[in-house]
Amino acid sequence: MDKELYNDPNVSNAEIINRDTLERMKAKKRHKKFFRRINYILLTIVLCFVFIIVCMALFLKIESIEVKGNERYTSEQIVEVSGITVGQNMYSISKPEAKSLIIAEYPYVSDVVIRRTLPSTLTFRITEDIPAYYTEICGEYYILSDTLRVLERTEELPTEELGLIRIMFADIKSVIVGEYIGFNKDITFEYIDSFIQSVNVHERRANITSIDLSRRYNIYVYYEDRFKIYLGDNTETEMKLTFAGLMIDTFEPHQRGEVDAHDITVGSVILEN
Repeated sequence: MDKELYNDPNVSNAEIINRDTLERMKAKKRHKKFFRRINYILLTIVLCFVFIIVCMALFLKIESIEVKGNERYTSEQIVEVSGITVGQNMYSISKPEAKSLIIAEYPYVSDVVIRRTLPSTLTFRITEDIPAYYTEICGEYYILSDTLRVLERTEELPTEELGLIRIMFADIKSVIVGEYIGFNKDITFEYIDSFIQSVNVHERRANITSIDLSRRYNIYVYYEDRFKIYLGDNTETEMKLTFAGLMIDTFEPHQRGEVDAHDITVGSVILEN
């Protein structure tokens, strides 16, 4: 209520009270109208949400499933193990669960991305690891990826046609298909992984036939089965390999021997007689 009304001698107390009551009633009515509108808006949102959910449940069903990027496993194998079937609702499936089922069943699969393409298509994008190394443990051979994930166990020696590099390890804790090779100490894996990643990107990787990592500070690399290269530890691996390769290039293809490249300032070569 305006204070001037209280100070106006021409306005009675009764009139002031009536006007004050009227203002309160108007304010209360405005508040009710405001909250009524809010309730209508919220109700509309809820109804729209329910409508969308019903439409999704009734109409957004999977009619086709596509699998891309798979080479080692068939599309039928991927879809079957995922647990997803045609006819399911697009949004009722669990993508993380399907991904874990596929990777657990097929160890060469390193990643799965599942995408919905409305209205009715589901797409699996498969990433497969490429075999790069192998190691022998207790008469069995384990094929490894370039990140040292175990891809396969076999009793047969991998053939040269596969182009795999043999690795000799020590201090191995576990070799489980589908998981990274485990060592007794975490630092061992980090040490070896650092070395392997340097080998993976080196231009002379194709010339390497085997690697001896059984002794941490006495790493040996076998080059074309002709030269045994001593690298020492895992520092400056790329530079040491380049240095050793340049020394080997100076010899004839039939020559064999040992190369000391652990110190790139004083390299040496001993040839076999």
